[in-house]
Order: sequence, then C-alpha cells, then structure tokens
Amino acid sequence: MKKEISRKFCVAPMMGYTTPYARKLYRILTKNSFLFSEMIATKSLIFSKSRENIIDNDFNNPVALQVGGSEIEDLTKASQIAINYNYDEINLNVGCPSKAVQKGSFGACLMKDKILVRNCMEALQNDKIEATLKCRLGLGRKLNYDFFEEFIDEISKTGIRIIYVHARNAILSGISPHGNRTIPPLNYNFVKKIKKKYPNITFILNGGIDNLDKAENLLKEFDGVMVGRLIKNNPFILKDIDKKIFKEKNRLIDESIIENYFEYIKPKLGFESIFRLLSPLLNIFFSVPHSKNYKSKINDYMKDQKINLIEDLLIKFVNEKKLN
Repeated sequence: MKKEISRKFCVAPMMGYTTPYARKLYRILTKNSFLFSEMIATKSLIFSKSRENIIDNDFNNPVALQVGGSEIEDLTKASQIAINYNYDEINLNVGCPSKAVQKGSFGACLMKDKILVRNCMEALQNDKIEATLKCRLGLGRKLNYDFFEEFIDEISKTGIRIIYVHARNAILSGISPHGNRTIPPLNYNFVKKIKKKYPNITFILNGGIDNLDKAENLLKEFDGVMVGRLIKNNPFILKDIDKKIFKEKNRLIDESIIENYFEYIKPKLGFESIFRLLSPLLNIFFSVPHSKNYKSKINDYMKDQKINLIEDLLIKFVNEKKLN
C-alpha cells in the first residue's frame, strides 16, 4: 500500500551529487525532507553490476528513485526494483535536457510525445509504490501555456497524483545543462494556473529557489518545493529544514552527525573511493572562515586512506567552530 508522505520540501535529484552517501548525510541532517536519487538510466538500473553502489537505500526514507528511460518493459522492471529496494516513489525524468540523455531517448525530449510519456507512466504504476513525473514547462525558447496544459492533461489520464515541475522550458540545443538551469526564464504562474485546473494533482515547484526564506514563502502558494543547487553547495543548510519548514526543534551541527555518517561509510571504504564517500561531508566548510588548514589536512589524509584521522579532525572542527 502507498504511504501518505509529505513532499513540502524535496531535495532535487542531481547527477553526481545525490548519491547514496549524500542521501545518508541528508537524512542525518533532516528527518522530514523528501529525498531523491540521481537520475539512473533504466538500462543501468537493470543490468549494471555496480547497481548496489548506485541505488542503495539503507532506510533513508522518505526517498524517491528517479529513472530515465522510455522503453515500457524496462520501466516496468524499474518499478519492481524500486519496490525491492524500499523506495517510496519511482519518478520518471522528462526534464533533463543534456545531449547524452537525448541520445538515450529520455529526459526532456520526451515532452515532444505526450502519448509516449503517458504510456511510460502507466508502465511505472504499481499499487505498492507511487509513480510520479518530473517535467519542464515545455521545449524551446518561447513559453507556451497551451502546450504545457495539453501535456499535463494527457498525463493526468493515468491517475497520477504528484508532478514535480521545473518552472522553465528546456532548450534542447545551443546551451549547456547548466545554462538550462538559469537561461530559460522562470514562470511560476504556469504552475499556479495548472494547479487550479487539476486540483487533485499535487504540483511541486522546482527552479530558482536559492534560499530557505524563499522556499518558506513559496509554500504559501504551492503544494511543495524542490531545491537542488542550494543543497549541493551547502548540504548542512538542511539542519534548518525541520525547524523552518516543519516547525520542529532546531538541529545543531555537532559531533554526533560526524559519528553517524562515518559509521555508515567506514564499512564501504574497500568497495568505494574515499573521495566519493567523503565528498558530501566536505561542504561542511562552506563559508566557514579560517578552515583552509582543515581542508589541507583532510586532503593529505585522503591520499593515505586515513579515515579515522579524518573523522577525528572533523569532530574537532565542529566542536571548535560551534556550527549552528
């Protein structure tokens, strides 16, 4: 049976960043935020020998597995894999504009074929897991509300309950993926308008949310928000989410956060690179003055795989700096 889960504050799927290790750190920092995996191609999900390192969940719920693909049989298998790994949701990406994704016939280019996307969503649906969609407003340099509404109208026929909308168009050629996150203009009004037409669908707003005050204010008008780059740059801002968004007790950054995270990654050291294991944690230095010496020592310890010394150094850092 599907669970009823809050998606008021979601951490966006980000390639190369929302790894199982990052998600573990995020969950230590916030118990209420809804998390996402990286986008994983369905072929990799089904056939990769290193699948465990990509989709390991380790009870980081609530969490979604995001997939990219357009082959019906593969998507059906992907949904079952998500169930087997205890994900709460499987999400289809039809918003990524990268050329590599386009070559695989998934991502934003699928918005050209709303019937195919409807079929893909139907393939993902299962009474044991929520099947959702992440899309853009449309394609190309010109915004077109009618295109967006017609696309949502077709998808709504699947009975979908949750749609995440990056409130920009995707431009499929001529600009980079980074440019696609900043150059196409935002239009939150399209999302407001579509919500009025489809009140039974929860629409989560993504795009341009660069601070927590903005996220909090947008929640007065939208069902939920999804934040990406703000968390990538400084994941430790998540410690404020449960208080600010969910009105719970504030969480300080203390040595227990470091200890819990190292307890998770130490057994994985022989199977995964130390940099990949530690990279989510190293942004603890974000905007903290006089942390250069710590960074330098950690780099030296990483070269020699001295994980216990790194843990001790980070505990010393948080105790000295009294981060809050």
